[in-house]
Amino acid sequence: MGHTNKNRRLIWGGSRMLCAGIAMAAQLPALAAEAEESSERIETVAVYGTDMSNYVFDKSEAATGFDADTDELPRSVQVIPEQVILDQNARNLNDVLRNVAGVTRAHGFGGAEDEFLIRGIANNHLFVDGNPVSARYQIDVSNIAQVEVVKGPASILHGQVSPGGIINVVTKKPRAQNATSVQLDLNEHGGRELTLDSSGRLGSDRLLYRTVVAVEDSETFREVNTTDGTEATSIERLSISPSLTWMPTERDEVTFRISLNDQQVPIDRGTVAVENENGELEIADIPRERRLGSEFDIRDSRDLLVQMDYDHYFNNGWTNRFKIGAFEKKFDDYQARPAAGLNPGLTTRAVQKNNGLLARTHDGNLDVTEKDFFVSNSLSGTFELGGVDNNLYVGANYYRRGVDHTDGLALTGAGIPGIYTYGVDVIDIYADEQLALAAPKTQTEISRNDEVTQEAGLSVQNLAQLTERLNLLAGLRYDYFEREAEQTAYYTALSAVAFVENATPEKREESDHNHNLSGQLGVLYEVVPGVSAYGAYSESFQPNYTDITAGVTSPDNLDPEKAKQVELGIKSQLFDDRVRLSLAWYDLNRHNVAKAENLQLRLNGEEDSRGIELEGSVQVVDGMNLIFSYARVDAEIIDDGEESRDNEGNTPYGVPEDSARLWGTYEFVDGRLRGLGLGAGAVYTGSRQGDDANTWKLPSYTVFDLAAWYYLPVSSDSQVKLQAGIKNLTDKEYYPANLNAFRINVGEPRTVYASVRYEL
Repeated sequence: MGHTNKNRRLIWGGSRMLCAGIAMAAQLPALAAEAEESSERIETVAVYGTDMSNYVFDKSEAATGFDADTDELPRSVQVIPEQVILDQNARNLNDVLRNVAGVTRAHGFGGAEDEFLIRGIANNHLFVDGNPVSARYQIDVSNIAQVEVVKGPASILHGQVSPGGIINVVTKKPRAQNATSVQLDLNEHGGRELTLDSSGRLGSDRLLYRTVVAVEDSETFREVNTTDGTEATSIERLSISPSLTWMPTERDEVTFRISLNDQQVPIDRGTVAVENENGELEIADIPRERRLGSEFDIRDSRDLLVQMDYDHYFNNGWTNRFKIGAFEKKFDDYQARPAAGLNPGLTTRAVQKNNGLLARTHDGNLDVTEKDFFVSNSLSGTFELGGVDNNLYVGANYYRRGVDHTDGLALTGAGIPGIYTYGVDVIDIYADEQLALAAPKTQTEISRNDEVTQEAGLSVQNLAQLTERLNLLAGLRYDYFEREAEQTAYYTALSAVAFVENATPEKREESDHNHNLSGQLGVLYEVVPGVSAYGAYSESFQPNYTDITAGVTSPDNLDPEKAKQVELGIKSQLFDDRVRLSLAWYDLNRHNVAKAENLQLRLNGEEDSRGIELEGSVQVVDGMNLIFSYARVDAEIIDDGEESRDNEGNTPYGVPEDSARLWGTYEFVDGRLRGLGLGAGAVYTGSRQGDDANTWKLPSYTVFDLAAWYYLPVSSDSQVKLQAGIKNLTDKEYYPANLNAFRINVGEPRTVYASVRYEL
């Protein structure tokens, strides 16, 4: 397969870019001197002490479709700006979203995808600049301007989304002021990344550009056995994101954006649970750097996101926003997948503690193509009716998603003509030298799924200021959706381990369509100046589609999931916004919850998620910023959908009851230490159930981080930021997420990092 070539184009191209970038960084002082001579430059002066506005951003479009103050909305919305991302040295979206109350990490296909739980519910979409893209899309953190999280059902604006909430990533846009930054990041485990961010005018004030480029050629702390010995796991990635804004008139603005990502990332299923002599499960006591997969467990992917926004501003203050775009992702991968423990030849639910024998199957996703197309148009603005000020949004959108997916398995003959079983190998998880694969095992095409889903929706939402102290948010959305699918089985599963080859491929065609009406209503009342209370009701839905995976087909006619939520909260902005607090209580009920077991989908009849969330920020003195969040989630399986199960009353797996985040910084604003900044923080995640049967748990953990940086002026409008820090200061062993007893993510050990950033 293509990913076995260690000298592929990405590494050579990335290395050349890395060298070129470092050379360019060395020339930046000269470039800065030349730039100062240009009359077109807008001079800036370094300002020490990060302003609170860079740490707390209260404007968002993700909940309403128009630019709204989150403090005036009767629902929970949190925004993480770029400054927090930079100061925390966040390397991926997982790092960024640790700051949001009620958002925790999920397994994420062994780190190859970004996957989250919001209010204890898996997130099924990622939005980029308000547009839906595949959940498999991994955005480069260097191109993030801010991340918006709308918690609770958000179908009014976004249609078929998870009831837990949505994540909208706002990318960096062109700016009129000429600015360029180059940043080099290194860490002790072999992390190496170079980013370039440049923006400014192209000849006139009506044409602006921005280009963000990131190149990564890193090693990680995880190690894998190969025929040449133990090697560190590597990550190879190239991301290029150019954008262009054209303003043909004072009332028109068109922005084109492209994002191209080419990457090889490991599929690291983590560690496993073992069953002790009492039949209890516990996490295996093996070195955390030990990977139980193979060196060939890699996803090789390329994705392209193209978007265009056209905004027209009318004379009366109304705005028309037209969005169109397309996303395509192509990838293939290989997995030596930990699958079963062996107890003298018998397959068990976990590895046996007394022998450590783990059976691995060998499979992969073969030549997968995902294609998304989206288009929307909306009209928003303010008007007065009966003495009431209103902010109205009316919008329509269309979203088409196509998936062509082939499953591959390594098979071996079962001794009966036409009957095959998994091709497996067995390793000892306790052995310092595990069995290494000389080459990937040959994949056989087992099944293929070719499907197209389409949805179209019409939304109406209005924010009315009934009095100076009372706001009303009301919304309604109609959705129509349909699906066409062709599922082909080249082999059919006879049991959990046996397959029969079909003389001719078995094809099944499916067609489904439906519609839905969703609503929301919320009120916010300013109790006293700076303190408001709110209450809200909202609804959501998402279809549950059948699938074919490794020759196993899910049952037909799965009812769509529907959810309802009631939320009550308090928001405050005190002492000239130096102290901001938000407290929310919610009760979220959903029906027809899809669960994947033994490669098939089934439905839990009903699940509840109730909880409280506290978010806040404090600026005691200039230069000091503190942000914090806390969430308690009481998730429960009310109806497990089958009489043969006994999960009712249990907690869904992976959901921590308690989680918290604290981060504080201080920058010296004057004196000899001016330009020096210090940061410290902690993340706490409570224990989580390892399965829906609640037979074992992932332990709770607390991770501490430290950071320091220094701004070194180079000229009147350029500076260098030197930063260093330690993540996981106490070297805590922890497990951030899991999928089952054979897929448990392993947290990073203590990591010392350093970065240098040149800004001009």
